Amino acid sequence: MEMTKYKEEEIEFSGYIISVTPRTRRGLLEYRLKIMTPGGESRIAYLREPSIPLKPGIPVKIKAILSRQSEPPRWIIDSIEILRNLKAVEPVPTRVEKITRGAYTIVSGKKEGKMFSIPLQEDELLSKIPKELPQEMYCIFIEHGYQTKLAEVLKKKEYEIFAKTLRFISEIDKENAENEKVVNGYLKSLQIQ
Repeated sequence: MEMTKYKEEEIEFSGYIISVTPRTRRGLLEYRLKIMTPGGESRIAYLREPSIPLKPGIPVKIKAILSRQSEPPRWIIDSIEILRNLKAVEPVPTRVEKITRGAYTIVSGKKEGKMFSIPLQEDELLSKIPKELPQEMYCIFIEHGYQTKLAEVLKKKEYEIFAKTLRFISEIDKENAENEKVVNGYLKSLQIQ
C-alpha cells in the first residue's frame, strides 16, 4: 500500500470561525470547526476540549497537528486563541432571494436594507440554501480587501437554537466561576482559622 507523504505535520493559521459542528467520535465529543483565512481559504480542523467559547464569526489563531489515525488524515487543534486585534463578524439577518447558475453561482438578496450579489465559492454553502426562495436566513459575510465573501449560511431556526445554546453555555460558565469563588473563599477562611 502506498503511503501519501505530507510536507506539513504541524500548521499555524489565523481566520474566522465560520461553523461549529459538535459530533461524537469513538464515544467522545469533538467539534468540527470550519475556519476562513484572511485570504479566503477554508480549512477544517477538529477540537476536543474548547478553551474558548466557540461561536461563528470570532477571529482565532490556531495551531494544528496532522493526525493519520483516520482516513483521510485530518487536522487536530493543539491550541486555539481569540485574536483581539481583529473584530468579530456577527451573523447578519439576510433575505436570500435568488440563485443564478452559470460560469459562477451567484447568490442575490438583501442584507441591512441593501441589495447584494455575491459569487459562491463552495458547493457546501449552496446545499445549505433552501430551494424555495426567498428565505430569511442568517449569513456571515467577510470583507476581503474590496471584496465581500459569503462565508456561512444558517437557517433562521438553526441560528436561533445555536444562539440559545451559546447563552446557556455562558450562563453555566458564569455559574461555575461563581461557585469556584465561593469554594475558594471558604477554603481561605479555613486556612485563616
